[in-house]
Amino acid sequence: MFQGFYNLTSGVLTQTRNQNVISNNMTNVSTPGFKTDKYLATTFREELMYRSGNIDKDNKTEIGTMAMIRASDETVTDFEPGAVEETGELFDVALRGNGFFMVQTQDGIGYTRDGSFTLDDQGYLCLPSVGRVIGKNGQIRVGTDKINIDSYGRITSENGRTNYGQIAVVDFNNYDNLEKGGDGVFYTNEQAVASDTQMLWKYLERSNVDAVQEMVNMMSSQRALQSATQVLKMYDQIMGKAVTEIGRV
Repeated sequence: MFQGFYNLTSGVLTQTRNQNVISNNMTNVSTPGFKTDKYLATTFREELMYRSGNIDKDNKTEIGTMAMIRASDETVTDFEPGAVEETGELFDVALRGNGFFMVQTQDGIGYTRDGSFTLDDQGYLCLPSVGRVIGKNGQIRVGTDKINIDSYGRITSENGRTNYGQIAVVDFNNYDNLEKGGDGVFYTNEQAVASDTQMLWKYLERSNVDAVQEMVNMMSSQRALQSATQVLKMYDQIMGKAVTEIGRV
């Protein structure tokens, strides 16, 4: 009886956390370069179960393992690239392969696939609400919208006579060490390596979130959550009767 409380309560907590992850994915379905997350749960404190006789306890038969509760394991990120779409916007840039742009944020250097850049009030290339873009020679000050950007991220004037800088692209040997922060920006202590991934000017990489699949996941999680809460109420009622009525017999 009491084991049911453990199983059902852990189910409620697990599905609540799962819905938080799904909701975040759905919120960012239109965020350029966003990478979808998946919540993983695991069993906690597995125990080996045996069957024995009512009187003779010596000849025990192994039944198998069971776990009292499910617990959070980790949230993993799918780094598969999203679809590339032409926008026509002057400072939009999309990567054509693996790699990340570097942005100077308040929390340090962040890494992102979001190339929806613009200019800040001082003329520096930046990612809105995140920070300034880091080029191969530091931050990139453009100060004009009369520019061209080639496939290697070199920003020049329309006539090609002025070079404003080059957008840097880096990559990592192991994506497992990347931790997602706000605005879909990743942070890590791992050393980044230079990448020769080329770029598409006036294009953006869209989110890799599958909106239909996330809706299916949300409905499935909601049904599991509702079932767990309903059965939990039944357990509570049964325990209440056991306490108030059995004692009268």
